Amino acid sequence: MGREAESDETYWEDVRSRFLYDEDYVYLNTGSWGVLPRIVYEDLIGELRELERNPKRNCGALARGLESARKRLGTFTCASANDLAFVPNVTLAINTVVNGLDWNPGDEILASDQEYGAIDNCLDNARQRWGVSIRQAKLPIPPDSPDQIVDAFKSGITSRTRLLLCNHITTRTGLIAPIKALSDLAHEHDALIAFDGAHGIGMSPLDLEEVGCDFYGGNSHKWLCAPKGVGFLYASPRVQTRMKHLVVSWGRTPRVRTKPAVALPSTVPRICGAPRRGERCAGRLSRRPGPRSPFSRRSDRIGLPHEASRWPLTSVRVCKDLDWIDLLPPTHPEMSGSITTLMLKAQSGPNIGHALFNRYRITAPVSCEVDGQSIRVSTHIYNKREEVDRLVEALIELRQAS
Repeated sequence: MGREAESDETYWEDVRSRFLYDEDYVYLNTGSWGVLPRIVYEDLIGELRELERNPKRNCGALARGLESARKRLGTFTCASANDLAFVPNVTLAINTVVNGLDWNPGDEILASDQEYGAIDNCLDNARQRWGVSIRQAKLPIPPDSPDQIVDAFKSGITSRTRLLLCNHITTRTGLIAPIKALSDLAHEHDALIAFDGAHGIGMSPLDLEEVGCDFYGGNSHKWLCAPKGVGFLYASPRVQTRMKHLVVSWGRTPRVRTKPAVALPSTVPRICGAPRRGERCAGRLSRRPGPRSPFSRRSDRIGLPHEASRWPLTSVRVCKDLDWIDLLPPTHPEMSGSITTLMLKAQSGPNIGHALFNRYRITAPVSCEVDGQSIRVSTHIYNKREEVDRLVEALIELRQAS
């Protein structure tokens, strides 16, 4: 996309019109959910209608659509479709990894201290269930360079570390981790590595072959603007046989049936699907747990650029002149993207997120912190610069009124 197009507001207005964006509101929360493109919404409703006309007879078309979507996802992430599985979200993807591996008491998982709360709960469950020790690499806020992130993990690895777990892009601060260097670090110490890529796909270019990680979970309903409930799990072929089945259903082994079996296509994958007839699938994930919605299929109608935001760290830079606001994301160009978190120091009282929505119609998540409140700004290509300016002006007005 050329510089001419980037500066052409007529062009960007056309892009904005292609999304179900409500002009009565300012939506700065793609970090939670993206706004659906109109074409995806229309296709989704149309295919759901077609499916329900004869659910059993039409489910074959749904299955073929899922295969097509998975292949396109593989192209987009530079991975084989055979190594990808659709799941509802990253939380399930990471749970599949952690709960699908064998553990012994005293084994260690090394994660960052900026993991998503649901993932922290997953790790705590492993601690209670198998006696796994959970260690944390303490990441600086903000870090000065990617090396600081690698060094934080390096200092936490021991001879008992079996799995490294890290956000590709942190939920709280928007830090983009050096995932290739972290993968190399893990493998140098004979450990596996899994990435929570909830914010990775769509915001940052993703080449899973180049990264060389063992596992990567992604959410497509954020920066790719796919329907809600569309996520994926990637597992490298070299680790798939080490995984245990969490859900056992059709496709795990050749089966004896009392009625004729439906032939499975030769393209049905290992990790994401049933084995070919006569082939076992021990230790691999099953793709056929039962009926699936058309949501995953419609993830293949996205044609967005990797650069998910037009305004990363631009309009909010005025906050640097305000002594009551700190910017939490790193300023290093390789480590910052479309998430900018503002720390409102000494901001007491009610959560200002309610005032932002009720008075200014601005949607952005606000969290109560020890020393104040933080607000996460996550912009996409459908956002205007003046919308971020409007947020900053609202924060100043609220501060003056308090």
